[in-house]
Amino acid sequence: MPAPRRMNITVTEVPGEICWAKTLSNGSPGISVRDHCLNVGCVAEALLGLLPEQLCELLPKSPAILAALHDIGKMSPGFQVKCQDWLNCHRLSELALKECWQLRESDHAKISQSTTQKRLNQSKLNPWAAIIGAHHGKIKGERVSLSEPWETERLQLLDELTKEFGPLPDDNPDDATLWFLAGLITVADWIGSDENRFLQNARWSITERRERAVSALQENGLTRTSVIKDLAFKDLFPLTPQANNLQDIVTEAIQKPGVYIIEAPMGYGKTEAALKAVYQLVEAEQATGLYFALPTQVTSNRIYLRLQPFIDLICSNSGDVRLCHGASWLFDAKPPLRLRAASADAEAQTYIQDGRSWFASSKRALLAPFGVGTIDQALLGVVASKHFFVRQFGLAGKVVILDEIHTYDLYTSTLVDELVKRLRELECTVIILSATLTKQRRRELLQLDDKQPLSTAYPLISSRNGQLSEWPCDSLTDRTINIRCVSGNGLVEEALEKAHRGACVLWIRNTVDNAQESYRALKNASVEGGPPIALLHSRFPFFRREELENEWIDRLGKDSLQRPSGCVLVSTQVAEQSVDIDADMLISDLAPTDMLLQRIGRLWRHKRANRPCTTPDVWIQIPSLDDKALRSANKDELYEALGKSAKVYAPYVLLRSLDQWRNCTEIRLPSQTRPILEATYCDSEVQEPETWTQLREELEQQREKMATQALGITRVWTIPALKDEEGVQTRYSSFPTAQLLLLNDMEQLDANSVRLQLLNGDITIAYDFDWDVNVAKAIHRNLVRIPHWVIAEQLNRPPRWLANYVHQPVTVGIIRTDGKISGMNNELLLPISYNADQGVIIDRTQIPRFEEDTDEYFD
Repeated sequence: MPAPRRMNITVTEVPGEICWAKTLSNGSPGISVRDHCLNVGCVAEALLGLLPEQLCELLPKSPAILAALHDIGKMSPGFQVKCQDWLNCHRLSELALKECWQLRESDHAKISQSTTQKRLNQSKLNPWAAIIGAHHGKIKGERVSLSEPWETERLQLLDELTKEFGPLPDDNPDDATLWFLAGLITVADWIGSDENRFLQNARWSITERRERAVSALQENGLTRTSVIKDLAFKDLFPLTPQANNLQDIVTEAIQKPGVYIIEAPMGYGKTEAALKAVYQLVEAEQATGLYFALPTQVTSNRIYLRLQPFIDLICSNSGDVRLCHGASWLFDAKPPLRLRAASADAEAQTYIQDGRSWFASSKRALLAPFGVGTIDQALLGVVASKHFFVRQFGLAGKVVILDEIHTYDLYTSTLVDELVKRLRELECTVIILSATLTKQRRRELLQLDDKQPLSTAYPLISSRNGQLSEWPCDSLTDRTINIRCVSGNGLVEEALEKAHRGACVLWIRNTVDNAQESYRALKNASVEGGPPIALLHSRFPFFRREELENEWIDRLGKDSLQRPSGCVLVSTQVAEQSVDIDADMLISDLAPTDMLLQRIGRLWRHKRANRPCTTPDVWIQIPSLDDKALRSANKDELYEALGKSAKVYAPYVLLRSLDQWRNCTEIRLPSQTRPILEATYCDSEVQEPETWTQLREELEQQREKMATQALGITRVWTIPALKDEEGVQTRYSSFPTAQLLLLNDMEQLDANSVRLQLLNGDITIAYDFDWDVNVAKAIHRNLVRIPHWVIAEQLNRPPRWLANYVHQPVTVGIIRTDGKISGMNNELLLPISYNADQGVIIDRTQIPRFEEDTDEYFD
């Protein structure tokens, strides 16, 4: 950082053409600032060449110039002094020391912004310079005030670049255009910094630079989408040759970009309807690709498997689908870009890690034409996370499908609303899918006035492109689901009896602890040779969770050849939605009505000739208090009655849901979907007990807090850059988590390396400083996420090799032969144990109770 007391020292001008931009592996100066800026400008031109006409209309006349100018600030003494070999080569070491170059401003991005700002010379145009300063992911402010030496050299290079790439913008920018171009600058810089494509010592003509830029995009899978023309529904979905009424109406309704909502029951073909719309929009060149956003990693993985065959059918060129969520990079076999830091300083190293992360991991899905992943990856584009604008750039012009939109709380829903607005500004088509959407949420997503009348039809397609349009679909034949509300003991024996008779029973618990308890009770009550019993939740290490999910989602899927003749699968919410599980019978904890309807969607999902059950039955576990006791109970008594479910869901919503289901013996679906949803969530016309009213008021206060907090993190100009991490900014939680690396053994080889015998059997060596993608994958496949408070005392100082590979709070757990887990010194026993069938088990009797103690599920 500059020292103000030395700023009056005169600094000798240095010719700009000798200034370096990147260093070689031996630390000597590599490519010049001028050559690097030309390369990046050419990459930006190539990226712009892929855009459809409607996106180009949003942009200023010569947008590539902004990318070309990103590194002109490296022509400055505070930056050039970072390379000692360069100083020695040009005999500048003594001069740099005498003139205190090391005390000058070293943030080259800020200097680039300052120089561009001076050339723009109008305060209203300062945001254009600001996005140049933000290309490392952090906004320096709308205006910077610097007076750094060598300004003449920088302005000369600026003028040379404008002659090549065009003039600077002269119009006020809107936010959508501004951040789209900020993303363009950063992506162009990452690609233009790849040493495999842009050699450090090359001196090419501008024509050859442009040719290499186009080739670099192609090698990174960034190409214009080309699809086969005139494919009919039966061509797109060979296993479903005849479109249903909903799918026909969606085809007619979605003809141009806009916001569309498709409401229909689970299993009625919403996904196929949306994909047909994607095809016709891409075919008509009204969309550049697709991002399919889902609530969880599990649901993303399953849709990913379905989406690739569809893309293979429609694409006439390469159409690889990219998977995008916090763990999907573990499946990526493509080697990372070969990026090198400009110098050894921390900022440069971080920037290279960011670029490697984007192109070597899941996040590339947002840049590739076709991607599927969690909604969090898209939501990080509207919060002040690092490089949020790269996500906006990647999504611009695409069809974005938001599935299971009803699942989010008000915090995430507020971010979803902001995302939908920004996507429309970026010429996206937004298709929203839900089976259980309330009328109020539909209004919010379509930005409708409260007085606007809405159709009560179901299924229904809605849109607002200027004005509201609604397309009711044909009514569906109801099926009757038998409902039985139960409390107390006996469920274990009854579930096993059903399984012995051949039924595949799905038992959904609201918390991991409760799911483990039910699993243990079932195992203890079962007999040798009885039906299989299994457990799914998120407190398994990644590799084991993947094994279990794949096994049981496949065994209970539509066309499984391995369907057991009776089983009990205990699960948390990971089996609740967007997974093709077909159960013969369902047991569920009490949950909000929309979640119960989603769970019922796993029951008798497909037609089967010989089901062991004569009717589809749902058993709902409810509190043991009767109606009168629930209405007269105080708040503590209600929390005790609702149990751990009250830590996962709002108690007031649980009580309103219980009101609807307690006396229900059957439900007819889909005709009763809307009525029971609205009865649960609309304002009650019946006077509620005082305690219920208190809980409702607390819920409203909490919702207001959540909405305010969500909007607060979207103010990108005024708050510091937040972590670019899935779930941290995009989900509301006052219960932090930590990572635990599970090992069978570890051996310290020397001061800087350790040999790890990982839980899954892999053996690898990890170093303090060197980073290897294969070691990273091996470590991350053996991580498990658990509540922070469980291992809080062990999180203070992770070893350097572990911090090198895991950037969240993390510690090591070594599993003993009895399943107990010790800390790194192999002596300190942690209050947890591991079982391959149950995952990590928390022994709560060994841990002091914290107020934030929770067993909330994580996904």
